[in-house]
Amino acid sequence: MAGRTLAAALLLGIIAQKSSAFSFSPPSQRTHHYASSSCLYFSRAVKENEQHQNQQQQHSHSLLWEKTLEVAPDSYVNPAIDLAIRPPEKGGTGILAIDDVKKDTIVLCLPLEQVGMIDAASILDSAPEGEDAVFDMLNVMWNKGVASEKNKKKGEDTQEGKRLAVLVGIIAHLQLTRYKDKTAWTANEVKEGHALEESRRLGLFLDAMPLLPQQSAPNNPLQHPFPTHFLYWDDDEIEQLLQGTMAQTKAREVRAGVGLVIREWSAAFLKEHSSMKQSEILNAIFSAFTAVLSRSFGDEAGRDLDGAGRMLVPLVDMLNHDSEEPNVSWQWHVGEGDEEKIKAGRGDIAVTTLKDVKKGEELYKCYGWRPAWDIASSYGFVPRLKKERWECSVIPLFPAVLDLAPDVIATPNQISNDETSLDLLLESNYGVLVKAVLAAVDAANEIEARQNTDSGSEIASKVKTDRPAQLDRLEVVSLFRPPPALTANDFPFARRQPCVVVGTKIGASDQITSSNQQYHREALKKVLPAYRAAASAIAQLRLNHKNGDSSSSIQASQMAMAAASLDKGTDWDEAALKLIRLGINDRIQTIKGDGKAASTWLAQSTTVRRLDEISLQHRQFRADMSSDIREAELNVLHTLYNELNTLA
Repeated sequence: MAGRTLAAALLLGIIAQKSSAFSFSPPSQRTHHYASSSCLYFSRAVKENEQHQNQQQQHSHSLLWEKTLEVAPDSYVNPAIDLAIRPPEKGGTGILAIDDVKKDTIVLCLPLEQVGMIDAASILDSAPEGEDAVFDMLNVMWNKGVASEKNKKKGEDTQEGKRLAVLVGIIAHLQLTRYKDKTAWTANEVKEGHALEESRRLGLFLDAMPLLPQQSAPNNPLQHPFPTHFLYWDDDEIEQLLQGTMAQTKAREVRAGVGLVIREWSAAFLKEHSSMKQSEILNAIFSAFTAVLSRSFGDEAGRDLDGAGRMLVPLVDMLNHDSEEPNVSWQWHVGEGDEEKIKAGRGDIAVTTLKDVKKGEELYKCYGWRPAWDIASSYGFVPRLKKERWECSVIPLFPAVLDLAPDVIATPNQISNDETSLDLLLESNYGVLVKAVLAAVDAANEIEARQNTDSGSEIASKVKTDRPAQLDRLEVVSLFRPPPALTANDFPFARRQPCVVVGTKIGASDQITSSNQQYHREALKKVLPAYRAAASAIAQLRLNHKNGDSSSSIQASQMAMAAASLDKGTDWDEAALKLIRLGINDRIQTIKGDGKAASTWLAQSTTVRRLDEISLQHRQFRADMSSDIREAELNVLHTLYNELNTLA
């Protein structure tokens, strides 16, 4: 019953209300309340309290930096770099060059065995079975993920997401255990065992993550660890600020996924942390999710099976992100033939400069390419466009403005009855149309490959570019759009709108954008077969309408012929480009309209509803991030639209 209560609290949105009051206190502001019935526990408490008082003026990140290097004698920090502690509005914690650094210079090298790396496998492997309900539950979850990875070639879905969630569960469990350990009145209040040992071993690293479900100290304003992460947005903010964006879809997916995981975890966490409030447990799990999503990383060599596992490494995770001009990269170094060291999590993490770094410049690592809406879902920010970067948008396959009889002037009666609109016809055939488009593109690709083989021609080698591999595959996603005004009264539900993901390299100036013309044309070329197929489907729907036979099915073979440009009776390239143009216009108007609606809602919500100063600040942060997400997509759309004009 208790487990169902905790899950229900999350799924009913109670956490959204609780999160506004969630706060944490940095180590320098925590107050210990140690008392003990044992001299050993008392002496340890007094010693830790004295250390705490001596460290009151030291930031948790600088303390972690200092102490980690002390306990890792084989670590190396180049004297030309140092840690920088700044307020969030000025960049937060980062690593700076305090002197000039040449290209290909190792600036940081950390032995994983010594610095306190956190990964799921090593902690679970050493957890005694039957001692801890949370570890037992996570072990089962982890082993299911490993089994699925081994069977991946047989067609089974990978459980990589669940394995990442296991690391989240470990972090939350250790954080809650450490919180009880640091605030307990007696030794009996904290359960002895593997969780307590690990929470003390990794204490400095855990303290540097703003996760403890602890109330603010007196005279300390409420602080929030991740105010812009989607997990902490109100439902209204998700619906209003992100309306019509792919970020809204991602936010819903993340929040729903976390809710399902917590439902599975609730009984075990309540059993091990029964002395704590449900809101504290939920806050710890939520903040652990945001920490792992934003701070964990992996390597092709792989700490775990197939490199699917994730890990948290102190100090290295203080490097901030820059996808445009990163000046450092990291690599896992082990000796030749040391595969066992990799599996055991041993070896060194080495950070090396990619270019000359001048004194005063910050060290930046690229976390990996992802579109703005996706990186926002993990890291809670959208990178600012400085010069140029790869970015994505979505373009409707079947724009809302399409008409069944475009060459016929509709009568007022037809218009009022929406008899010439494709609106409801597209909605009722949504699944069939999307599957048919994907099948047509696959068939077109097979036809092209077979033609190349039959003719004996060699496929020209592709020019190597920095184009993200994700953009080489066709991806169709679903958004929702409001119903057209003419049918809104009779059919008021939102319409599903299939969209194709398209990406190119955008620029901060027209000159940079123009110089990337080859990428814009490549982006259009990649999606052209899908729009040829969609144009064929629309042509068939219109012909059926003209013949008064709206029940006739769409011929997938005709769509495949169009996608492969084998139907010479129609210029499907022209039809596809026209459809893309309509789709871009449709999408631009949607984004702009939703953006204006979001601004209106923001203004009304901050005046009608009384919010405290911090809540207002957080809402503004989220509104700004929503605007950045829209701006990134609009940049792609305008760029591609201008490129279409050059092809006309």
